[in-house]
Amino acid sequence: MELWSVVWFVIALIAGGMYIQLRREHLALAKKMQTLAVEFSQLEADENSHRTQIRFLCDFAQQFNGDVSSSESTNIALETLWQLPEVDIAAILLGESELGPFHYIGVRGVDNPLAVVGQLCPLPLWGVLAYALVHQPEDGQLDCVAIDDIQAENRPQAEEFPWLPGQGSLLIIPLRGQGNTIGAAILYARQPGAFRSEERRLLLYAMACYISRSLHESRTQDQSMRWARQLVSLQLLTRTMSSAKNIESVHRILYEECKDLFGTVAVHLFLHNAEAKVEDTTALSLFAGPHISQEEEEFVHSPHLRQLLNWVMEAEQPLFIDPRASLLQPDDLYYQESGHGVLVPILETEEQSGGVLVLVTPTNARSFDENDLIVIRTIANSASVAIGNRQRSDTPRPTPA
Repeated sequence: MELWSVVWFVIALIAGGMYIQLRREHLALAKKMQTLAVEFSQLEADENSHRTQIRFLCDFAQQFNGDVSSSESTNIALETLWQLPEVDIAAILLGESELGPFHYIGVRGVDNPLAVVGQLCPLPLWGVLAYALVHQPEDGQLDCVAIDDIQAENRPQAEEFPWLPGQGSLLIIPLRGQGNTIGAAILYARQPGAFRSEERRLLLYAMACYISRSLHESRTQDQSMRWARQLVSLQLLTRTMSSAKNIESVHRILYEECKDLFGTVAVHLFLHNAEAKVEDTTALSLFAGPHISQEEEEFVHSPHLRQLLNWVMEAEQPLFIDPRASLLQPDDLYYQESGHGVLVPILETEEQSGGVLVLVTPTNARSFDENDLIVIRTIANSASVAIGNRQRSDTPRPTPA
C-alpha cells in the first residue's frame, strides 16, 4: 500500500510539473499572440495611413491638371499646405536662380499678407534660406532643411524672415524644376519639433515636388501666352503710333499698350531738350501718366532718379530698378536682371536729344525681366520714331520734371 502511495505521488508530481510547463508555454504563446495582434494592428494602421496619404497626394496632384496659371497653382499649394494640422504659416518664394533675387508670391497665416506678398526676400549667404537652396543632400536624405526649435538653435535670424515668430519650428523645401532652383516653400509651426517626423517630412517633400512641377509648367505656359500677346500688341502699336499727332498722343498710346501688356503699370516719358547738354537734369520734360501709389509718385520726382536717367541716356542702356528698395548707383544696377521698375532709353532723333521711358509695376505684381526688356525696347524705339516725326512746337506744354 505504501508503494502505491509513493507511485501515485510520483505520478502526481510529474503531472503537476508537466501542467505547470504547459501552462507557462500557453501563457507565453498567448503573450506572443497578443504582441502579434498589436503589431498587426499597428501595421494595419500604418497601411491605412499610407493609403490616406496616397489618396491625399493624388487629390492634391489632380488639382494641378489642365490649364492652371501660376497664381492658381500658388493658391492651391498654399491653401492645402496651410490646412495641414502642423502648419501655422505657409509661404512660397519664386526667383530665377538659386542666387535670387526671390520674391514672396503668396503667404498664409500672417496678420497682414499684403505687406509680405511681392516683397523681396533677404538672402544673406550665411542664412538658412541660402543654405537650403545650395546644399546638396546625401544619398537617402530629403532635399530640405528642418529647424526643430527656432529659439534654442537661434536661427533663422530675424532679418531673414521679419514676419516669422521667434519660437516654434521651421521647414524649408527648395522648389527645383528642370535642374534649376526656382524658389522655396517655407513652412512654420508654433510647436517645436513639429516637422521631426520623417513620415510627415516625406509627405511635405512630395507635395513640394508637385508644387515645383506645376509652377514650372505654369510659368512656361504663362510666358508663351505672354509672348503671343506681346507680338499682337506690338503689331497694333506700330499701326497706332503712326497716327499720333503729338507727344501727348504718343504718351497716351504708350500707356494704353503697356497697360494691356503688363496690367497695372505707371508709364512716364522723360524727354530731353535738344539744345541742352545731356547731363543737364533741368532740361528734362516729364510727360507723367497715372500714378499707382504714393511711393511710386515720390520715386518719379526724386532727384536720385534724375541721375539714373542721365546715365541711361548717355549709355543708351536700360536699367532694372525697385522703387521701394534703396536706390543704388548705375554701376550697381547694371547687372540687375529684374525689378518692379525699368528705365529704357528713347534714342536720339532730329527733334530731341533722346529721353527715357519709365515703367513701374506694383510690388505685388510680377517683376520685369530680360524677356520683357526685348518688348519694352521695341516700344521705346517705336516711340522714338513717332516723336521724331512730330514737331515739338505743336506739343502741349509738359509738366516740369
